[in-house]
Amino acid sequence: MKLRLRLTLTIAVMTALAMGCAFAAVHSAFVGLQRRQLDEAILGIARAEAAEAPSSGFHFSDRPGPAANDVGPLAKYGIIYDERGAVLAVTSPFDRAPPARESFQSLANVPFDFRFDSEHLRGVLVPIPGYPTRVVLLAAGREDLDGDEAFLARAMLLAFAFALAWATFVAYWIAGRLTRDHVAIARVARRVADGDLAARVASNSPDPELAQLGHDIDEMVERLSELMVAQRRFTAHAAHELRSPLTALYGELQQALRKERDSDGYKKAITQALHATKRLRTVADDLLVLASAQHEEGTPTSPLSLGQSLEEACKLAQDQAVERAVVVKITASEGVLVSERHGDITRLFRNVVENAIRHSPPRGVVRIETTVSSDVSVDIVISDDGDGVAPADREHIFEPFYRSRSARTIEGSGLGLGIAREIARAHGGDVRLDDSPSGAGARFVVRLRVLGVHQGRRS
Repeated sequence: MKLRLRLTLTIAVMTALAMGCAFAAVHSAFVGLQRRQLDEAILGIARAEAAEAPSSGFHFSDRPGPAANDVGPLAKYGIIYDERGAVLAVTSPFDRAPPARESFQSLANVPFDFRFDSEHLRGVLVPIPGYPTRVVLLAAGREDLDGDEAFLARAMLLAFAFALAWATFVAYWIAGRLTRDHVAIARVARRVADGDLAARVASNSPDPELAQLGHDIDEMVERLSELMVAQRRFTAHAAHELRSPLTALYGELQQALRKERDSDGYKKAITQALHATKRLRTVADDLLVLASAQHEEGTPTSPLSLGQSLEEACKLAQDQAVERAVVVKITASEGVLVSERHGDITRLFRNVVENAIRHSPPRGVVRIETTVSSDVSVDIVISDDGDGVAPADREHIFEPFYRSRSARTIEGSGLGLGIAREIARAHGGDVRLDDSPSGAGARFVVRLRVLGVHQGRRS
């Protein structure tokens, strides 16, 4: 509403200024035209009287007064002054008390306004030919001219008031049309700020920019709503994952204190407590890594050898591979350099490789292959011989704490693939699940930006 009123006021003020200037110009032009006509008539009569004055004994003729409008000739008022300022001839109404010559300081042949008694007059001083010190003052009443000016001013003032009122009404209506979508957008923004994530603009504005803005805001709110839902789900899952080892740890410690045990009993209880603590630490560490990976965009990077990073990741996952009798084979391009932030790329590869190992059958093979697709990116393919990913789980496997039905018995925090994807995206890359050419097992593709490439391969 405030925007609409401000816009209406702005348009009304600009309209008033424009119409005021236009009306003032018209009024000035009309009044100036009438004044010039009157001046020309007065000046013509005055010159004629001045030319005839010597031959008429310095008296006024019977010539009618100036005719400056359609009403007819105006009354002729005149005085003839001699060189000393004495009155030689006079007409009514000056015959009652002629004004002194010194009271008129206007230049010769230049019309001027003056008042005599209660009358408003327009007059001119014209020298008499052959008698330069004698002058004729000829004047006419301005009543008609003043009346026309006043009538025109009233008419224009009325027209101005009506036009301004109409312009203000139209401006208010137009402002309402123009600001309708702005008001709707502002209303939705306030509702969202108050926590109503169901609010939508749904703009059908004919203005494509406003329609696009409304669409963008709706998408932003939709995305915000999804993020809020994901945050609540993440918090609930994190609480659940932390609750299980905490419950186990609390139970073991409570049981250990409830009754006396021998050394083997205490050792067993401590071992189980340590196992629960380890799981707690793993979940906490993964949560910290996930949080830092989501906020690392723009932080400094350093070059990293892709082959060395893959070897380091496989060494870190070696104990798990040995435990499950899984073989990890690497076929990496030599000399490929990628960017990384404090060991994140190695963590990325370790998470994906450990996920492949956990889902591989005993004596299975995890294969790691790299393909430099261009001078700007490299694909690292990590595949296993497991059961693969069910179609219903493909869209969710990168979500934190998501576990497919077949993977719920497999140990892990449920954050590995989510962390891997966040790290990759923080480095300008991505992690995706691809279709396996053989139709068996899972195939993950890690794409990273390349800093430099040298020819050669290693196995």
